[in-house]
Amino acid sequence: MQEIPLKDLDNRLQKQIENARKAVDKNPAYAVDILMNIVKRHPECLEARKILRQAQSRASGGKSKGFGKFLTKVTSIPFSIGSEAKVKKDPAKALESAEDMLKADPSNPVGHKILGIAAEALELNETAAYAYEELYKIDDGNMDNVKLLMGAYIRIGKTEDAIRLGDTAYRRDPSDDEIQGLIKKASVEQSIEKGKWEEEKSFREKLKDEEEAQKLEQASRARTGEAGLRSLIADALKAVEAEPDNINFYRELSSHYRKLGEFDSALEWIEKARQLESGRADVNLERMAGALKREKMQKAIADAEAELEATPGDAALEAKLKELQAEERSFRLEQAELLVQRYPNEFSYRFELGELYFEDGETDKAIKELQLALRAPKVRINSLILLGKAYKAKGFHDLAAEQLTTAKAEIPGVTEQKKDVLYELGECYESQGDMDKAMVEFKALYGADISYRDVAQKIDDFYSKKNAS
Repeated sequence: MQEIPLKDLDNRLQKQIENARKAVDKNPAYAVDILMNIVKRHPECLEARKILRQAQSRASGGKSKGFGKFLTKVTSIPFSIGSEAKVKKDPAKALESAEDMLKADPSNPVGHKILGIAAEALELNETAAYAYEELYKIDDGNMDNVKLLMGAYIRIGKTEDAIRLGDTAYRRDPSDDEIQGLIKKASVEQSIEKGKWEEEKSFREKLKDEEEAQKLEQASRARTGEAGLRSLIADALKAVEAEPDNINFYRELSSHYRKLGEFDSALEWIEKARQLESGRADVNLERMAGALKREKMQKAIADAEAELEATPGDAALEAKLKELQAEERSFRLEQAELLVQRYPNEFSYRFELGELYFEDGETDKAIKELQLALRAPKVRINSLILLGKAYKAKGFHDLAAEQLTTAKAEIPGVTEQKKDVLYELGECYESQGDMDKAMVEFKALYGADISYRDVAQKIDDFYSKKNAS
């Protein structure tokens, strides 16, 4: 399927779309009805879809129409909780289902994601990019959303935008290899475009030599097999010899060794990077070192679990596994405390420390850290939820309900995280004896997922008592 501009539609449809555009402000519901029909008939017209989205936003007042009402409308839609493979199997149908979701709630992230995946499958790449842009606006801290949008930008040639997004994401988490790979891919595509001086000559002919062409092609294929990684390591080692002060080559070496599972070598190159002048004050390198040490420990735990599974009941292996798990836990706590001490104003570090304190039953310590972690946008929602649970653990149900209510308002769409909030909030009200408020939350959750924990039993018990009285 090929995208078409508005001007290529039938004149009568163009007139209808123009009328709908004029009605967006004064009568958005009317505009939505007109545009929904047109978009379903002509899904390849992105301009019509964009006007539809404006009308839907105005019709909803820029807000979600309500969690409970939204759920009752979408739970019967076949793609609302379907897998990516299911969407790709019938992308045209998925596209329609996505629009039905967005009509009910234009801020529904599930709808935007399904729209993007379906559009990709239909090769409507501009439409996919638009869907992922909307998804990114809803939650720009979600790395999966960033990666989807970067990939879409690369496909439509917006490589500069892809690199800009990638740079921002990389600063948040320099250990994310997928982000690094997408940045590299975008850079390669950008280089290829700049090298196309004459249409009749291939990009390989325009490069300085065969070796450079092979390197770019190698990078664009993002080789991840062992032979490919060994080749990339050899190239990076040569680059370090040529430019010993270039910290990026040290990062690359660490990343390649990490993919091979050779954590000692990966750590060695991170430590070498930290000895460089440019690496001494680099917080991200310290974080990467900590992440690598944890991954090394987690691999040892996984290996011990596999051994124990092969020989169940082995007392020595059980003891070894417990010791490894205790060491990993102790290391995480030590690292979290160290980062908070060293960077007291980096409030995102306080969330992990608060989480560890909470898991250890150190509730007061957890509350102190989580209250400060609220200042970090990246972990704000997670901090609100855990802070609510910490207050709940202390029996401060009114304070817990305040935090959870705020979190509920800030989580768009239907997610496992929101289900957790609804359940916890319902229990807070239940503990306070306010069953009316508790049932509002439990009913919303019941409408979303009848099998979630024991929410079905809670609803049944409530109505049984009500009918018996």
